[in-house]
Amino acid sequence: MSLRLRGFPDHGFLVWFALIAGIAAWAAHLLFFSAVVEFVATEGYFWLFYVGNAVCLLLALVAMWLSWLIYRAGDDDEAAATDSGRMRFLGIVGLLVNGINLLLIATEGVYIFVIPPSHG
Repeated sequence: MSLRLRGFPDHGFLVWFALIAGIAAWAAHLLFFSAVVEFVATEGYFWLFYVGNAVCLLLALVAMWLSWLIYRAGDDDEAAATDSGRMRFLGIVGLLVNGINLLLIATEGVYIFVIPPSHG
C-alpha cells in the first residue's frame, strides 16, 4: 500500500489519534487498574487485568502504526517548512510518544504475569 501526502491528510482525527492515543491508553490503563484492583481481589475476576492490558496495548500499537504511516507519508526532511516535512515531524513525534507509552503500559502490566491470581 503506497501512502502519499495526498492520501493521508496532515490534519484531522487520524493525526490527532496517532499523536495522543498512546497517552490516553496509558492514562486509561492507570485508571482502570486502580479502579478494579479491589474488585478483582475480593471477587476473583483476575481476567480483567488481562483484558485491560490487551486493550490498552492494542490501542497504543494502533496509534504507533498510524504514526509510522504519517512518517512515511512525508517524503521531505522534517526540518523543511513544507506539508511533507510537517508530516514527517508529526510521525516522528507520534512514534516517540507512543513508543514510550507502550513501554509504560507493558512495564506496569507485567506483574499480572508474575504474581499468581491467588495473591490478589
